[in-house]
Amino acid sequence: MNRNEIGSPSWKSVMVTRHLPEKLSGLETLCKNLWWCWNDNAKDLFKSIDYNLWHKSGHNPMVILDKVSYKKYLALSQDEEFVARLDAVMQEFNSYMAKKAERREPSVGYFCMEYGLDTSLKIYSGGLGILAGDYLKETSDMNVNLVAVGLLYRYGYFTQRLTPQGNQVAEYQAQDFLKIPAEPVFDESGAWKTVKVALPGRDMSARIWKVAVGRTDLYLLDTDFEDNCPEDRQVTHQLYGGDWENRLKQ
Repeated sequence: MNRNEIGSPSWKSVMVTRHLPEKLSGLETLCKNLWWCWNDNAKDLFKSIDYNLWHKSGHNPMVILDKVSYKKYLALSQDEEFVARLDAVMQEFNSYMAKKAERREPSVGYFCMEYGLDTSLKIYSGGLGILAGDYLKETSDMNVNLVAVGLLYRYGYFTQRLTPQGNQVAEYQAQDFLKIPAEPVFDESGAWKTVKVALPGRDMSARIWKVAVGRTDLYLLDTDFEDNCPEDRQVTHQLYGGDWENRLKQ
């Protein structure tokens, strides 16, 4: 926190990293790559950390690692069976990722409005997103030299509920970007990389995030930050959200 010229506090967001026992450091690596979501051994590993929390978190390993106590981590680090399972999964993951260096040209660019990769990353709505997500998983398994680009939505898709009168109501819940498998992309000086889009009378900025989908990289753009005016911040609020002008901006 800094203080501005008139003495009022000026808040800035910070990213906090978790510290795991050395024997469990592989969990941090795994939770940041969506390879785990189509690998049963990796998924079962996270589930076994805390079965109830696994379901309460919406099957989100990053939430689990944040909420589990350090005392629990120490116990897991002394659990020979768990450590052996983690080591086996990490060996499989490292062997899988090592083949990324064998990719051949040409490279392929893939653009889509939505990607259905896992419920922990709410940037999809239906069949198009699921298909696009499956494409990325398959290109990863086939080691295709592909880079994907999309948008990182603050509110993702909506959740439906029924009122006592039987009416359907759409509810949007904001995603906490610190609890999803997406990481900021920084330049050589440590500044967050952005791209600018020319609009009438102004430029709109978009931050760049990276999601590791196995061996495939997915880059997501997000406009919901202080460099933009309120109107432009809403561009990446909702998938297919807003009026026709907002969809054109997307």
